[in-house]
Amino acid sequence: MLRILLLSLLTVSLFQCKDTSIPLPFGAEMRIMPVDTTGKGSIDTNGYYIPEKGNYRVLYIEIDKNGNGSSDEFIWQGHATFQDPKTPSVRTMMKVHEQVDENNDGKIDLIRWLLPNDLIAMTQKDSDHDGYFETTSHYNVRKKIVRREIDATKKGTPSIFIFSDRAEIDSDGDFIPDKVVFGGSDLELEEKATNLRETKPLLSKDSLLVHPELLNREERPILGSGSLK
Repeated sequence: MLRILLLSLLTVSLFQCKDTSIPLPFGAEMRIMPVDTTGKGSIDTNGYYIPEKGNYRVLYIEIDKNGNGSSDEFIWQGHATFQDPKTPSVRTMMKVHEQVDENNDGKIDLIRWLLPNDLIAMTQKDSDHDGYFETTSHYNVRKKIVRREIDATKKGTPSIFIFSDRAEIDSDGDFIPDKVVFGGSDLELEEKATNLRETKPLLSKDSLLVHPELLNREERPILGSGSLK
């Protein structure tokens, strides 16, 4: 609990900028702020920032969550800020990109792409830890996954598209789903689609991927849905 509190305080102090309208000069010096958030005598967090007169901006943070001496979470900051009611005198920097080593093997296996208001646009995941990010998840404005795409053949394009009650399959590689399976859970849908079990023909006009307007608004992903308008 103490570690979480200290890390939160570090995040508030580092992620603040008094005025982002001040341009950063070309070649500005980047500095590192090492912090021991656990109080155990070892550095577990490094914040990379650029100082300015009356202004500073954090660009990047590395966190060693399990204390093994190797960073396992990497956070990139954007230029934009938002006003946190808890700190009215400063504006808080927005995260734009995160990379996480979930199984602590020294390799990144989860990537998050973020939007303003701490929304998640999408994530990419290396589920089998082979170095290839085969699964892409798209989120709605409530931070819920509404579509998962799986590159089952690992050829660079997804072939399985999982929605809430169905999975659409591109079986011939033309980027248009032509088969569909139905199920009651995400795991069931993935298993059926992967093994082509209980598939039915799917016409392009009935595809949720091709025609996202067929989805309820809350089931549409942020990207491409117009949800941020």
